[in-house]
Amino acid sequence: MAGGQDKTHIDYAYELDITVKPDSRVPVFNREFATFTGAGVPLFSLGGGPARYALAEVLAKFHARRGYYVVETPIIASTELFKVSGHIEFYRKNMYLFDIEGHEFAVKPMNCPYHILLFLNEVAKHRSKLPLPFKVFEFGRVHRYEPSGSIYGLLRVRGFTQDDAHIIVPGGMVIDVVYNVFEEMKLVLEKLFKLGVSPETFKVRLSMSDKSLIGKEFMGSREEWEGAEEALREAAGRINEKYGIEVVELEGEAAFYGPKLDFIMILEESGVSKEWQMGTIQFDFNLPRRFRLYEVVREEFGIEEVYIIHRALLGSIERFLGVYLEHRKGRMPFTLAPIQFAVIAVKTGDEVDREIDDLARGIAAGLLERGFRVALKESSKTGLSSDVRHIESTAKPAANVFIGAKEVGERVLDVRVFDLEAMKRRRHVIPYSDVGDAVDKLARVAEELEEPVRSLAGQTPRIPADFSFML
Repeated sequence: MAGGQDKTHIDYAYELDITVKPDSRVPVFNREFATFTGAGVPLFSLGGGPARYALAEVLAKFHARRGYYVVETPIIASTELFKVSGHIEFYRKNMYLFDIEGHEFAVKPMNCPYHILLFLNEVAKHRSKLPLPFKVFEFGRVHRYEPSGSIYGLLRVRGFTQDDAHIIVPGGMVIDVVYNVFEEMKLVLEKLFKLGVSPETFKVRLSMSDKSLIGKEFMGSREEWEGAEEALREAAGRINEKYGIEVVELEGEAAFYGPKLDFIMILEESGVSKEWQMGTIQFDFNLPRRFRLYEVVREEFGIEEVYIIHRALLGSIERFLGVYLEHRKGRMPFTLAPIQFAVIAVKTGDEVDREIDDLARGIAAGLLERGFRVALKESSKTGLSSDVRHIESTAKPAANVFIGAKEVGERVLDVRVFDLEAMKRRRHVIPYSDVGDAVDKLARVAEELEEPVRSLAGQTPRIPADFSFML
């Protein structure tokens, strides 16, 4: 196991029981996990499962409150769908294909063809009553082939999840829509992950066409490209004007199907600044043609100019979590932390130990009943320092609750909450009257910590677990 500053994101993920290390052994078979799961397919473990489900719930409710329709699409489809979308033609070597009863199927590499089918289905049912912009969101899992040499931890994998959305928007509304996507990303990064979005930590990259290659390497017309690029430029200009965030324009770096804005986060690692691409907003001139979207919108809505926008706020969830774990040295926000409360009973070896034990067990049980992920640890005055070092270097709970003779005698809780922005624990001494009151007070601490998340999603997810064995 790597130690100290040498730890990578996968070391932290393994310690937190978020993922299984591919090279760790399955005891019964004495073989590595990757032998069974395959390379580049992360296996989320006991701590990672609740984190992913909690993140999915927060993002689904956040998007629903922002006017997106939340959907789920199948993991496989007939290749007929991907022939229409063009993925078979241009992306076949990166797809997983197989045969069922003489028909070719594919594991989906993207969610977008399904999302466009959903839009066309709703138009067929509801015609022009369907509101535009039409915004659809999916916490969607996709699979893409990557050469084995390029696979690395959570940062480069073959199966991953996207906070994926597609927006079908009339031309006159597109600048506002693009700008609002940036605001959505800013809210999620700041309120859920405590990552500041500022000129020091962020920049925007506008990737445009090479005008001399439109119609050759870049599909669509010059008029389409210029209109879309100007819309992105104006939206990026608004971001720059309001937040002072640098906008960099790159000619010839667009995708073949349209220009895009990529959002780059600048994170400091061991005194060195690293740039990581996070969210993206991409225009698409390919899919509207292939799915005859222009004709449908013109006929049903009387609108001549319409765009399809692909967007993700975090991108690959696995990659984002990998970057985040490395940046935060294995710490997670309270809402996503594998262990939210560690209750540490500090025994003294005398008659007060019974009271300490009763209080600690009562609090742990009460927090578990309230839906928190809890671990109960029995320690001693002589072993406390060693136990705390072990807990802080491995499980990294969001909050530690210490209960010893002093706390029992004075009827107070010694609570140490980890502050992600300051990267240190802050102490809270909280009076209580009995076990029930102690649980109520700790639940209030959680409410305060999660208030920003509630402002995003309307409520906070509760996925309880007793992880005492992890300590």
